[in-house]
Amino acid sequence: MYFFKNSSGRIIYVGKAQNLKMRLVSYFRKDEVDIRKRAMLKEASDISWQKLGSDIEALLEEAAFIKKYRPKYNILMRDDKQYFYVVFTKEKFPKIFITHQPNIIRHRMSDNVGPFTDGWAIKSILKSLRKTFPYCQCFTNSKQAHSRPCQQANIGRCFGICCLKETEWAKFYPDAETLAKKYKENIKTIKRVLSGKYSAVLKNAVKEMETASSKKDYERAAELRDTTKALENIFEHRPFLSRDTESWRQKGLDYLKTTLGLKSTPKRIEFFDISNLRGKQATGSMAVFTDGEPDKKEYKKFKIRLSEKPNDVAMLKEVLVRRLSHNDWLKPNLIIVDGGKAQLNAALMPRARLLPIWQEPCSGQIKVAALAKREEELYSSDGRIIKLKEGPEPLLHLLTSMRDEAHRFAISYHRKLRAKQVITR
Repeated sequence: MYFFKNSSGRIIYVGKAQNLKMRLVSYFRKDEVDIRKRAMLKEASDISWQKLGSDIEALLEEAAFIKKYRPKYNILMRDDKQYFYVVFTKEKFPKIFITHQPNIIRHRMSDNVGPFTDGWAIKSILKSLRKTFPYCQCFTNSKQAHSRPCQQANIGRCFGICCLKETEWAKFYPDAETLAKKYKENIKTIKRVLSGKYSAVLKNAVKEMETASSKKDYERAAELRDTTKALENIFEHRPFLSRDTESWRQKGLDYLKTTLGLKSTPKRIEFFDISNLRGKQATGSMAVFTDGEPDKKEYKKFKIRLSEKPNDVAMLKEVLVRRLSHNDWLKPNLIIVDGGKAQLNAALMPRARLLPIWQEPCSGQIKVAALAKREEELYSSDGRIIKLKEGPEPLLHLLTSMRDEAHRFAISYHRKLRAKQVITR
């Protein structure tokens, strides 16, 4: 988590990032057009940061800081409707839901925690917490209450009594009063976790577990042990359990733009791979990604024309020459090849030779990079080697998924040629 401060030491912006260096560099791009960011940089006189243990911890801490300090540029750069709040209704069995507007009339009889900047992230946290601290998601009133336990109760996501007619409690849940008490404890715990008091919740659970064990209440101790493990699992050093795919992909593209120094987010990316068996039935693939998504109607496959000798670099060069000779195909903003420095050099030679024959000058517009599999390193045409494992996860995920898709397409054509040869024989 990082903080921009003005000359008086007041926090004017709070943000979070997996890769602090890359995020800060993005603020100082010469082509930055957002006047709010430019105004913030002009006002800022100091930057500080705080290292946290996980994405979830950073999300909760960021929300707490924004709520406490109300930084000037967090408000200016984000309309209130874009923030997310977790609302807890005030009723016998409180419900939990997410909203952009916690202060509208129908939410007045409720409490809320926030603001949060990532809606998909907070949904993921709630989903994980609900497995350990069940709560009701059936929005029913006394007239709509169920006559029997709902499906969520059957899979352990709620206690059942919360949306069940009270006259049916004794029939299905003899210990209904105990469950009602436990339900309220769960809501209180979830609220504390989302308020940033997760460490206190964890310590309290450990303390209660030790107390129960000393009193030989082993059933309660085992229950608290499971709760402790679940909380540690949620807050361990790893990213969120689930992602919003579109948001995740867009973040990857933004990081790719910054990493390679592109003028804009790459609209069309072409990823090339080679597949062969000791030089035989050699094939090349061109997988195309538009806005980061596979665009299969644009895929191209190449049957290698070189002599049947294992030479992946020469094969890749042939594929690139043939591809760049087609000025009737849509032009890419970025070309990525599977491999390391040798493959990168092989890709740069046909680009330099063939780009001038395209209908409009493209020299300098198309960037070329190579992705090496063993260490997950990205080789840039300016000589840099970017270690993706040490960078933001969205970028690593984006590029490895592209490589896997290009490889799948290449090897499927290779296998088809091999099968055809067997049938011919």
